[in-house]
Amino acid sequence: METQSLPDSTKLVMSDPEWIALESLEELTRHFIFGDSVLQLLRDKGLVEPRRQHWRVTDRGLQALRVRDVDDGHLQNAERAF
Repeated sequence: METQSLPDSTKLVMSDPEWIALESLEELTRHFIFGDSVLQLLRDKGLVEPRRQHWRVTDRGLQALRVRDVDDGHLQNAERAF
């Protein structure tokens, strides 16, 4: 399983399934395919929190997604240059 990390200032390393789960929650998907263990991992990292009957992405989780999107954009632009 491949892992990805945020810039050194946050020291957050997550597996691909964790990123996908966080993205799914952020997009308010109705069909969440991951089990409670992934939600607990994300909660322990401060990325999600329970809210009534649903889970919500915290500010830290939203920041992680934004940073990842920016990093992915830089990578895609660099790949196009070659």
